[in-house]
Formats: sequence, C-alpha cells, structure tokens
Amino acid sequence: LREDSQDLILSDIQDIPKICHGIQSGWHSRHGDTKLNRLTAWNLSRCLRKRLEGHVDGSINSHSLDILLTGCEVSLWLAEQFASDLQKSFPKLRIQAVSSNKVLGLFGQDIAVPSVGFPYSAETQKLDDTIVIIVSHSGGTFAPLACSSLLQSTTQNIFLVTSEWDTQVGKQLKSLHNDGVSDAEALTSSRIFSTEVGIRPAEPCSISVAATHQLLTNIFLHISAYVLSNHKFRNVTGAVVTEEDLQILEKCNQCNIEALTNIVGVDETGELLREYSDESKTENELRKAGTLWADHVLENVRAYIMTFVYIFVTVISGYPLMYAIGYAAGIESSSDNITYLIRFLDAAIYFWLPQINIILIRLFQRRNLLHRMVGRTVVIGDIPWVAQSAEAFLSKIFAVSYSIAGLNVLSGNPADHLVHRHTHRVVRGSLLICGRPDGRISALASSESSVCLSVNQASSIQSLGGTCESVTIGHNPFSLPLSSNCMFLPRNRPLFLCERMLTETDTREDFLSRKKAAAVRFAVNSEQETSTAPMLGKTETLQSWSKVICQSFSKRNGTKNGRRRSLRGSIIDLSLHSLDVSFKKSVGVGLDTSLKLQRVVKLRSGTASLGAFMNFEKSTKEVLEEAVDERVSVDEVVERAIEEKKFSDKSRNLFHRFDINQDGLLSKEEFFGGCLGMESNLSRRDLTEIFEDCDADGSGMLDFDEFLVALKKTEVVDGVMHQTSVRDELGMIKVEATREKYFGEKVRKMNSGKSKKHFDFMLARKQHFSQELYESRIASLQRFVAMTVMFHQMGSTVQSFFHRISFGLLGYRMDRTHSIMRIATTASPVSGADIRQQMNTLQLLKKVRHSLHVISNAWLNYKERKEEQRIKYLELQNTNLSAKKKKKEKKSKKERKKA
Repeated sequence: LREDSQDLILSDIQDIPKICHGIQSGWHSRHGDTKLNRLTAWNLSRCLRKRLEGHVDGSINSHSLDILLTGCEVSLWLAEQFASDLQKSFPKLRIQAVSSNKVLGLFGQDIAVPSVGFPYSAETQKLDDTIVIIVSHSGGTFAPLACSSLLQSTTQNIFLVTSEWDTQVGKQLKSLHNDGVSDAEALTSSRIFSTEVGIRPAEPCSISVAATHQLLTNIFLHISAYVLSNHKFRNVTGAVVTEEDLQILEKCNQCNIEALTNIVGVDETGELLREYSDESKTENELRKAGTLWADHVLENVRAYIMTFVYIFVTVISGYPLMYAIGYAAGIESSSDNITYLIRFLDAAIYFWLPQINIILIRLFQRRNLLHRMVGRTVVIGDIPWVAQSAEAFLSKIFAVSYSIAGLNVLSGNPADHLVHRHTHRVVRGSLLICGRPDGRISALASSESSVCLSVNQASSIQSLGGTCESVTIGHNPFSLPLSSNCMFLPRNRPLFLCERMLTETDTREDFLSRKKAAAVRFAVNSEQETSTAPMLGKTETLQSWSKVICQSFSKRNGTKNGRRRSLRGSIIDLSLHSLDVSFKKSVGVGLDTSLKLQRVVKLRSGTASLGAFMNFEKSTKEVLEEAVDERVSVDEVVERAIEEKKFSDKSRNLFHRFDINQDGLLSKEEFFGGCLGMESNLSRRDLTEIFEDCDADGSGMLDFDEFLVALKKTEVVDGVMHQTSVRDELGMIKVEATREKYFGEKVRKMNSGKSKKHFDFMLARKQHFSQELYESRIASLQRFVAMTVMFHQMGSTVQSFFHRISFGLLGYRMDRTHSIMRIATTASPVSGADIRQQMNTLQLLKKVRHSLHVISNAWLNYKERKEEQRIKYLELQNTNLSAKKKKKEKKSKKERKKA
C-alpha cells in the first residue's frame, strides 16, 4: 500500500509522468525481456499468429470476431479508442469493443438481454477462439470478472489489462490451463498486462486512465510491428499503418513524458518543478483557471455567509444599513416620509441582499457581472474517451460536496453532437471547456476548425449581452476571439513535414518582403540624392525590380499552356540563393544586402492552416492562380484520363520489359533484375519484402495487377525512396523512435534530387495516418491530464473553503463518493447467477460447431476427391475412345489402300 496522503487525487496526478515512464521503460529497456508485460506480449503475439494463419489458409469463419475488447465505464471508453485505432490500422480484421454488461447479458443469461440500439446478438458475435482483451483497472469489477469466466468456454485467448498482477480477474486467468504446468511454462503463457499502478483509493480516475491508455499504446505498437513483420499478415489484414508511422508514434510517445511533466509539475523521478519556472508555466495556467471556476461555484456560499452576517449584525444591533446612515446624519426622525423611505430601502436591501452580495463579490474578484446567479453547469467537449473520462472525474470530485456548491457536469464531442445536445442549454454563466486538436498539422486542421466552430457557436448565444464562459485547451497557440481563456500545451515533439513546409514558406515570404522593402528604400534614397529624377524614375525602378523577380519566378517554374503557376507555389520552390541573386541584379550593388534569413513562425487558426495546406495541394495539382470556378471541367477530366492511360501504358511496357520469358508472369528474379536495371536505390532485401507483400496468392509469381501494386511501393513510378526496415535477428521489425529533427527529414533528403515539383507535399500527405495516431494516442492524453489538473484545483479550492470556514467541522473528502465504488466493486445491472450453466452450454455449442465444421470440411473434401476421380475416369475414357477411333481410322485406311 502507498503512504497515506492529505490529497489522494493530487498524489495520483503527480505520479502520472513516473508511471507512464515506467511502463515505457519496461518495454524498451535492456532488461525488458524479463518484464512480465513483454512475456505477456509474446504470448499475445503467439495467439495473434495462430489467428492470422487461420485467415491466410481460410479456416477462420468470416463472421467470427478477431479481437474483442471489453470493460466497463472508463476502461470501456479507453478500449473503444484502442479498438478504433487498431481497426483503422488493419481494416480487414474484425475488431470490436463491447461493454462487459452487454457480453454478460448476451451469453451469460438463460434468456438473453437484448442489446436494443446496438448490432450485438448471439448470431453476430461469434467468439470462437477470439482474442479477448479485458480492460479493468481494479481487476475486480463484477461484469469483467464474470466475463473472464464465461468466455473461457468459447476461447482460451483471454488477456487482461489491469493495475497489478494479483487481482480477481488475474486469478481467473492464471488458473486457465495452468494446472500441473511448470513455473517457466506458466511465465511464457502469461495473460496479464499490468500498469503497476497498484491500489489507488481515490475514486476520481486520473492516473488509472493515463496509465491504462499508455499501456494500450505500447500494446498497439507491439501488435502493429508484429503484423507488419510478415508480408502474408500484412496482406490478410489490409494493413494501412506503416513502419514510418510506428517510428513517429514511438518518438511522440517518448516525448510525451516531458509534456506530461510540464502539465502536472512533477517529473518522471517524482521531483517537483520550480514553482515559477518555464517548465511549470502550463501547470500554473491550468490551476489559475481552476481557481477562477471554483470562485464561480463558491460565490453563492460566500454570498450566503455575507447575508447571514449582515442579518444577524443589523437585527441584533437594531441598526440596519440605511437606518444607521440616517441616524449618523441626524435625519432619522426629521420627517415621517423620510423615515418610511429609510425603512423601505432597508427592506429592499434585506430582500435583494443575496444578489447584492454576489455582485459585490464579482466586483471584488473582477469576474463577469452578467452571469446568472444560480448553480453552475460545466460542459466538457473533446474526443469521446477524453470527454467521458473527464466528465466522470469532475462529477466524482463534486459527488459529496454541499448542494449550495454543487455542480452539474455534461459532456459531448464538439466535432459531432455537442452543438445539438447542449447549445440549447447555454445560459449566462454556463462553463464550457473544449479540447482542441493540433490544427498546425494537415490531418487535424479540419478537426480543429470544427471544434472552434462549435465553441464559437456556443459562445455567440447571448442573453442581455452575456453568454457562456468558454475555455479551450489545445496545442495550436491561436486564441479564439469569443473564448474567455485559451490555454496552450507545449509541443514537445519534432515538427511534422507539413509544419516544416509552412515554416519554410513563411520564412521565404518574410525574406522577400524585407528585401522588397529594402529595395523601395534604396529607390527613394537614390531619387533624393540625384534630386533630378522625376517621380516616374522611382516607379520605373520598382517596376524593373518587380519584373526581374517575376522573370526569376517564371524561369524557375516555367509556364504551362501560357498560364503561370501560383505565386505561393513559386515561393515554395524558389531557393534563397536565386532570390538573393535576382535581388542584387535588379537593384545594384549600392543597396545594403546585410539582410539575413530569419525563421518565421506565423500563428494560424485551424481554418487558416487548412487553407494553407489546401494551397499546397492546389500547387501540387497545378491549379491555376487565376481559376475562380473550382468545378471540374471537361478538359481536366480528359487530361486526367490521358495521364491514367499513359501510366497504364508505361506500366505495361515495364512489365513486358521485366518479363524475360514472355509468359505473362514475373518471377522473383525477373522482378529483381528489372528493378535493379532501373537503377533503383532499394536493396535486394527491400525488393524481396515488396515482392512477397504483393504476391497476394502466394504463387511466387506476379501478374500484371500485382505488378501495379508493387510499382506503387517502389520509386519506379512515384519516385519516392523509402528507408529500409530495421529488423532483429528473427526478422521482426524493431520499432525505434526516429532521430530526425523533423518527421520526414531522411526521406526528404533521400529524394532531394528529384525533379518533380512540389514533391514535399506528397511526402507530407503520407504522414496523415501517423498524425491521426498522434492525436488519438498522445495529444488526447495530454489534454485529459490537463483537464484533471484544472478540475482538481477547482475541487480542491471548494473543499478547502468549507474546511477552513467551519474550522474543520463541515469538511469533506472529494476523493470519495456516496457509492464507494472504488473500495468494493462497480455494480452491474446484469445478474451473474446463470454463468456456470451458460458456460457449459457455450462449451457444448463450441464443440458442436467444431464438429459441424470438421464434418462439412470432410464432406467437401470427399466431394472434391470424388469429382477429381470422376474427371480422371472421363478423361481416361476419352483417351481410350480416341485411341480406338485412331486405330479404327488406321485400319480403314489400310483397307482402302488394299482396295
């Protein structure tokens, strides 16, 4: 057990960097092979290999689930995100995340509980030999515990993601076929992944969520690397993720520890950061925002106390405020009318005293005066797992708070249904917090734009000039004009290639603008010195300078059909050396040429970044600057068809050139010889991997369609040269964090000699999937941890206020709830009374299905053999008949000769 703490939630939050670093080091340290998580991962790979080999040979039922993830509440939300990432990476696999209550209701009852609104039933969920991953931080939640027993009747491939090795579900899995097995064999069949967080009594989930998400990220990397290491598995799973994606994700995963350290204010060794250092700046901003929201919640309590004090003092003393002022001024008995007026004003003060006190408090704290004077509602917006987990965290913090300082918590996805579900509830004083994806990268620019639009729509709903108080937490340092506060998390990762391209473009544009400004100053100074040149001379000087620059652009980029490419695309391709040379030629030697290239980073909103990336894409597609109508014309369609026809003709000519024996198929040696003859930079090992990857039928030969797929994986057609795979002695891909200054640097340098224009954007486009993985596995975790820091400060301020104002008599603990679910177990709405009987039923059904499968396969094989025998018999008969016919014809010829 951990040492007791005055603030259990704070201890959990501060341990996040240490725990996440420990999980990563357990996978990647030199002694990682001895870690139990690695042994469990090895066993998972063994089960996955058996499953994928079944797909390769066609023995797996197409309706059967390949991987099932199950859990309850927060564990289920994390499992859903993991299943989503895994399904996107391998679209041909069937991967689902289903609530343990639904699994228990479908298969653990005599009469199944129907999953109304969900496509789950006993017919759609075939779990024969499915790989099951149970996610349960406590390891004792009732529904996952019951499922760990129930599912043993249909599959033995059951694994657990939990907080420690000794849990109730872990005991169930350890006894699975381990009777009479040696300790060494038991280790190699380990089924438990542990975050090693241990017992955490605080009910609001913070470190358990972060650690489980971190462990699932490492499991994702392991599964992906294992599948990509085998070309047959890549084909059968339809793998979308690449080795470069895994290297980028691993680098972001390692850099994430430093980002979490800046957010929580404690490093991976447990040392506190200096309070006012740059590293603790993010934490200070989050806690400042949490204190402000705590003031919103506490204003009614403070107003109540002020009202209590005012009433008791004025009534006991007999001197209400207005009466005391009149008495001091000597006008309390000067006239009956004045006396009644003073009494009226005192009565009005008593009646509106709570509202008056709230206004005074807001004036003193410099908070918005137009907010409603009622209980507060917090709406949390982010991707599903972050929004739901943050909602559960905040609602549990205020679960036992006093009703006068209570809080209503809601959540939604700002890129989907938050606007539809919650904006009609927006009133003055509603508190909205939204997480913004990193819109500085191309794949997430549109997502951040959608989130910002939702926040602006909610913030634009006004009443009496007031609206909700919206706060955003994101990575793109661009403030929204309608938000009251925008907090930004540090990047702590290398730039993606698209970010690098934007920075280079901004730098070049700034260089051009400064050079142009210098040219204007030079022309003005020259005119003033000569004092004889007319105004036209200056204009001609500027025009000649612009003409030379434009000529350098046209020479650099060329024209097509008499039309020039866009200026932005020209600036991207124009080198700084050519800019400097053109500039000197146009303005002469007398100009000060000491201006140097300075790196410029412009702040852009998600919409502006999206527009910049679209401009890049237009330049790659050679969209004209003057084009206003963006509809596809007939000429463009015809031109695209011609390009596709040229590509097909070129590919077929290459195929015939490679096909030495002209049999319509390419052997491995023919493919190698053709590619190496094209001066390909790919090694023989790389070509072997590509050949085996594209040989879908495993025949050892490539037909033309498979050859087209192979061309797209080499630089023969698209001109892209890729890095070679890093493998161990067993041929397994080793996922190592990239050491590039920015993602894509090596590939960009390898292809630096290419003549194709705007080649960089094509490389940047290939990083879109890795950017999505960065958002779902890394950036979203940072936003969740940031929300826990802010919400903890909010709840801690409210908790300490009651303890301080009552001298400890009215104190409460925000790490507890009335249900005490983290102490015992989470309640389940589905009974487990029929599990033992249903286990026998499911086991019998599995045996029956297996028997039917064996019998049907045997019958089909028997029919196939009989058909082969029948065909052979008919062929033999035809052979005999043809022989007899030839013999008869020969005999008739002889008879005709004799005649």
